[in-house]
Amino acid sequence: MSSSTEAVDVGEVKTGSSLGRQLFWYFGGLIAVYLIGMVAFWPPAGEQPDQMIFLVLMFAPTAGALLTWAVAKGSIQWGRPNWWLFAGLIPALAVLGVYLVGVLFGWDTVDPGLLRTALVGAPLAILGAAISAAGEEIGWRGFLWPTLRARFGFWRVSLIVGVIWWAYHVPLVIFGWYGSLEGLPAFTLAIAGFTLFVGVLTDRSKSLWPSVVAHAAWNGLVATSFAVTEGAVTFPAFSGSDQLMGEFGWLAAITTALLGFATALWHTRRR
Repeated sequence: MSSSTEAVDVGEVKTGSSLGRQLFWYFGGLIAVYLIGMVAFWPPAGEQPDQMIFLVLMFAPTAGALLTWAVAKGSIQWGRPNWWLFAGLIPALAVLGVYLVGVLFGWDTVDPGLLRTALVGAPLAILGAAISAAGEEIGWRGFLWPTLRARFGFWRVSLIVGVIWWAYHVPLVIFGWYGSLEGLPAFTLAIAGFTLFVGVLTDRSKSLWPSVVAHAAWNGLVATSFAVTEGAVTFPAFSGSDQLMGEFGWLAAITTALLGFATALWHTRRR
């Protein structure tokens, strides 16, 4: 696998045929693993699926990237940990700030004790979520993003990757395993903003690890409303309506969209 400089530097512009071949193997591997996970762990009627199905699906993008590397000479931009890792915490911190402001306006409520415990345990929550987040990010920001950026501009690649990433989640929403159909518009907006933000991190850091941190912080903190887990039960530090809270709520969605768009404007105007 190539180093971060070789992968993102994109000095060698791929020909259309080589790009098409790499994308064929990438999506072929991703879809194959995705379908295998669905079939192998499909739950009995009326039951929620086992967590194993989500683990398999989250590593489907990595499977596609590794297959492309092995068969079609695709490059995975690993990169090295750098200071951009800390920027990966910004979306979760921004949502935390909006949730706290929301308490003042009555949009949500907060349990100070639970929030304090959640913040103390945040590093472990992020670390725990980083394993599955890496399963996605090796494929999305490790392979797909830099591969497309070798040929296309930031905004076009953001649109392509954002739509693909959204479509990857939609079947789980439709089956009722993840989020809700009512929250899909807000989730769509959040995906758009998050794609822009981590795209900037990937371009600037020339590494996939900041996107892993951002994704893990989102899954470990925002998606659970900064919950504290005790045994098999989770207690969210913030409570409110499903329309406003969590990753399918409008507070996180609007915050992330504004953050992503502002960061993308800064990035594209200050190369």
